[in-house]
Amino acid sequence: MKEERIKETVKLQFEMIHLFHKNFARVFHEIRDSPHNLNKNQNRAILIIGTKGEIMPSMLGKCLDLQKGSLTSMIDALEREGLVCRKGDPGDRRKTLVSLTEKGEEYKEWFTGELEKTASEIFEKLEEEDVVAYQESLQAMLGVLKKLDETA
Repeated sequence: MKEERIKETVKLQFEMIHLFHKNFARVFHEIRDSPHNLNKNQNRAILIIGTKGEIMPSMLGKCLDLQKGSLTSMIDALEREGLVCRKGDPGDRRKTLVSLTEKGEEYKEWFTGELEKTASEIFEKLEEEDVVAYQESLQAMLGVLKKLDETA
């Protein structure tokens, strides 16, 4: 019984990811008049770093599904742009943490506002009860993903 439920869950998950990207990935490409010319992964990195406050590059790489070389190049580019900074971990001198600069925080706030505007245009096509159902589903999925994250 559990095996069948897992198989169906995997199938649903990949269908959901496909449709999510089909409907929402464009949000990351349709941002106009950006103060910085960042690509999709750089924008995602800004959002992740901004949410975490500070993050080890290895964890950021896992969140973005990037290999170490690509990740290092991306962080270097964001650092040159003045959006992020690297600093030593006070708890472990061998580790480095990445965080947003003040300029990075300002960009994150601007970018988040633009994402919300574009996503609102997409959600306007739905009835309110569909938006509520989607929100509740996301909250449930987030709860399960956080449990998985705690066990990793």
